[in-house]
Amino acid sequence: MMKKKTVEAPKTISETIYRYLKKAIIEGALKPNQRIQEKEIARLFNVSTTPAREAFQRLSAEKYLAINARKEVNVTSITVREIKEIYEVVRILDACATRKAVKNLSDKDIEDLKEMTKNLGNLYNQKKIGPYVKQNLKIHFRIWKECGNNFLYQSLVNLGERFTFYSNQIFAVIDNPSFFRVSFGDHVELMKAIETRDGEKAEKIISTHWGGGFLDEEEPGVKTE
Repeated sequence: MMKKKTVEAPKTISETIYRYLKKAIIEGALKPNQRIQEKEIARLFNVSTTPAREAFQRLSAEKYLAINARKEVNVTSITVREIKEIYEVVRILDACATRKAVKNLSDKDIEDLKEMTKNLGNLYNQKKIGPYVKQNLKIHFRIWKECGNNFLYQSLVNLGERFTFYSNQIFAVIDNPSFFRVSFGDHVELMKAIETRDGEKAEKIISTHWGGGFLDEEEPGVKTE
């Protein structure tokens, strides 16, 4: 008797285009305000404009693309206010998850986090912004996984794409941001707190980590609209 297997249905062309564009937008390959044309995308995938238009509509509904009255399509450009709003929420959720996770981390988890933080430092020193953002989030995901509250963990995971999207866009709205330096400094201190299993100190660090350097004050060169 054959065992039942779960078979993933083939992706539609529209779904393929949607995933391709979403990944490019989130990871910063497509820049804020960059214009995208249906015909160009359709030509890239050798299809009609209909699946491209469907993908555009989905991404517009998710606020990754903006479509104006003339049907022009541009990558969304977020404001500092929008960044502040999500980071204010993330601070609270992350602080709770990190405090709970510290007591659950194994010695192996801590060794892995030390190595991940070391790699983060290398990316910081090399000023590799995109890879730094990805590594930063990997560290947080690894910690959240051990928080012992699946609903809390899934809530943070579900926001993961937004973290990447917003983090990459910060560099488009702030000139010479201090948060890059502050971010790595926080990770160094966070690792120290984790090594000593000081959940309260880790929670305190995270409570100001997201958006540190600009969330609580106006910075020169910030676009506020």
